[in-house]
Amino acid sequence: TVRGDDLPDYFRVLDVLFCLAFMIELGLRISVEGMEYFRTGEPWNYFDVLLVCVQVVDLILYFVANDETGLDQGMLVRILRILRLVRVIRLLRFIRFVSDLRKVVYLMMGSIQSFAWTMALLVLLMYILAVFFTQLIADNKVYIEQSSSLKKDIMQEAFGTLPRSLHTLYKSITGGMDWQDVSNPLIETINPVVGVIFAAYTAFAILVLLNLVTGVFVDGALKLSRADKEVDLTRKAYQVFKTTDDDDSGVITWDEFQAKLDSPEMAEFFEALEISMARAEDLFQLLDDSGDRMLDLEELVAGGLLLQGPAKAIDVAALFKYLHHSMERQEESIQWGMKRIEDKLEETVDLLSTTVPRTKNEK
Repeated sequence: TVRGDDLPDYFRVLDVLFCLAFMIELGLRISVEGMEYFRTGEPWNYFDVLLVCVQVVDLILYFVANDETGLDQGMLVRILRILRLVRVIRLLRFIRFVSDLRKVVYLMMGSIQSFAWTMALLVLLMYILAVFFTQLIADNKVYIEQSSSLKKDIMQEAFGTLPRSLHTLYKSITGGMDWQDVSNPLIETINPVVGVIFAAYTAFAILVLLNLVTGVFVDGALKLSRADKEVDLTRKAYQVFKTTDDDDSGVITWDEFQAKLDSPEMAEFFEALEISMARAEDLFQLLDDSGDRMLDLEELVAGGLLLQGPAKAIDVAALFKYLHHSMERQEESIQWGMKRIEDKLEETVDLLSTTVPRTKNEK
């Protein structure tokens, strides 16, 4: 029931206090960020709004249900029970505050699609074999009837119908039953080849299919983890730019960057890039794509994403192309310098050739 006498008074007081605290927190965040709170596309923002709305509706319905009105009390009770079950998901709010836990949840969500396709492939394989074994048991029913009652019961229980065959094939590869308990009656009652087929199915499903699925899950998890790291780095770069640009000029100078090296935001940014604070000046020069000793937000974010993680093939190719162009420019500079030297030498020779005869004539 939902009457007030069913729960201690302090429980309801705490419920109201938590609701007020969540409402105040949400109101302050919306007042500070404005409509940007909804435009950022952050799922957690919408999640918080949903939770607060659910809790407010829950409290309203609770007081309405405990008031002596002509409303349908049974319907209100059912709605309140559903809302209280939904409020349990408030525990998910703690996920975003623990980075490792958040990554695990994201990895699980990213594996759902791979899991669905893997189950489709597994169900298709099991269905084909289930039809084969069910039809085989039906065709050899005479031989099965002549066997011992134990083996006959095992065959009928395992492959008597198509759903039973699917269930048996699923249990034999997931630890629900020992595949030998099924293969031995098949070998002794029908044909050894049938037992070999069943053993081959279990070997393929366990050694190949399930391991392949693990590899697909790991690959998907790594891709999702990289995407999460990029989003996290972008957020940290924005925080660094926001706290470092003291004069709100839209750019960060080296002096401003150096003055904020001890800040927590800068420490998180360097940690995300896996770069030591001792290389701060080198990092600034690498991020300064324009070479004007100033960084704007685009340079900070784009440069940080390029420097995050190990070098990729495109990074190596870009470096090779840069070195190739640098060598070409150096070669052109050397040729231009040699040409200037040759011209100077020719001018010197011409000057000497005109000066020496004149000196001889004067003598």
